Amino acid sequence: MISVEFARYFIEKHACDGQFVKMARTMGMPEADKPEDFLTALIALQKACGVDNLKMSDYGIVKEECMTLAVNARETMGGLFLANPCEMDDADCAGVFEKAYR
Repeated sequence: MISVEFARYFIEKHACDGQFVKMARTMGMPEADKPEDFLTALIALQKACGVDNLKMSDYGIVKEECMTLAVNARETMGGLFLANPCEMDDADCAGVFEKAYR
């Protein structure tokens, strides 16, 4: 549900453009030459797996909870934020949730 917007965040920051191109190629787009191609490949994978229509709202999440989710993510899985290719503060994380919300 959130993976496309999570990847888009780093693509927009140009945090690791080459890695996104490599991942797109690995995911079946040998002609990939820009980071955004990863989003195309990821969306195709989600469709192929039948998870492209998942919605946060179907799980009882309301959009007003995005900051709460962001803070909770850092409190419970803060070490994972260290693996991000660039800094992501709580407001950035909440923004990813908001953009992914359906």
